[in-house]
Amino acid sequence: MKKATLSTERIRFGRPCLNPEKARSNRLVTFVTNSELANLERIADEKRMSLSAVVHQILSGFLKDT
Repeated sequence: MKKATLSTERIRFGRPCLNPEKARSNRLVTFVTNSELANLERIADEKRMSLSAVVHQILSGFLKDT
């Protein structure tokens, strides 16, 4: 009976590695009012995006303008 040989190439699971310049590895915490949160949640629902993705999109757009 033949023994199975281990391949030098491993199957990788999970998300692919990102360019370190584009990886979002820092966390930012902020407080918003109830009405601001409601507006953000409405936008997220309309765009079918997560709340986090909406806030990131708004922040990125603001930073591009500066």
